[in-house]
Amino acid sequence: MKKEGVILILYQGKSRKFIIVLLSLYTCLTLYFLFLGFDRSSARPDQGWRYSLTPEGIPLHFPMGRDFKIWFFEMGNFVAFIPFGMVIPLLFRCGFIRFISIFILCITMLETVQMISRLGAFDIDDILINTLGAAVGYGAQRIIKHHRNTLKGFIQIFLTAIIFSIGTITVVGGLNHYLDNVDGKSVALNELVSSDGAVVWDEELSSFTVGQTNVEPQINLYSREKQNTNEFSYLLNGKYKNMKGYFAIPDDVVRTASNETITINFIADGTEIYSLVVSANSGENHPDSFQTPLKGVKELTIKVITDGSNLMTNIVMWDITLTEPNTGQKFINSIKSMF
Repeated sequence: MKKEGVILILYQGKSRKFIIVLLSLYTCLTLYFLFLGFDRSSARPDQGWRYSLTPEGIPLHFPMGRDFKIWFFEMGNFVAFIPFGMVIPLLFRCGFIRFISIFILCITMLETVQMISRLGAFDIDDILINTLGAAVGYGAQRIIKHHRNTLKGFIQIFLTAIIFSIGTITVVGGLNHYLDNVDGKSVALNELVSSDGAVVWDEELSSFTVGQTNVEPQINLYSREKQNTNEFSYLLNGKYKNMKGYFAIPDDVVRTASNETITINFIADGTEIYSLVVSANSGENHPDSFQTPLKGVKELTIKVITDGSNLMTNIVMWDITLTEPNTGQKFINSIKSMF
């Protein structure tokens, strides 16, 4: 037991006091950024208590394609708490469970104070990333068994923490990239059975021109042979996360119906979630795309309204697909549904 105590309780005498002073100063600096830094104390409208109690994931992403400020804050929330995991167990004897439990309690209290003081928000994701940083620091100091109370040993701990951090960022960032950017199975809209209304699909996938550009649909084509008002619905049962496709007014429509307006409404469970309004007299006629989220939608209704008397002058939509969540997203959604 004495030998174990030598391993776990380090830095005695002056060196111990010096490190405690450094840790205290670092803690004060961290508290400054948590409560006063980044212009938190500037006057702003009272927004009340802000909080997020539902975990959305570990906020640690690769910097590519992300806003630098958001990525910088994420990285800071991770890196800033690594020293606590490195140093505190070297000063005070504590196992991982005890250390991480006390750390979570402290960081939860700080998040609560941020919320109450209106200098920040209580965010469960912040607690997760802060705790991950502290755990990385703890693991780095535990893996070094010898000379831990010397400068050489501390340098080894520091370098190990860097390696662990890079590994953690790679694993968590890669997982987040998969969850955020990798789609699951895609299904063509025309493969689903319409539950309400009549929709006509062009079985031949006829080509047409838009702005003198030839368009050749590859998956499906919403037929132009329809009434001025056409409404149809599909039962999705919450299986899909988004829908995307293309729309345009063919050139022959622009020539024959210069004042026509076409509206497409996407209605999810009785609530309009997306709308397209296009005029045939547009001077810049070109194919355009649309995308709308469908997370949790049980029934999708598409309503096409043509403001005109010519039944053949409706807008066309093509290559409309619905995308399912990938395996990881399905797993996370199932966990969230439990809460």
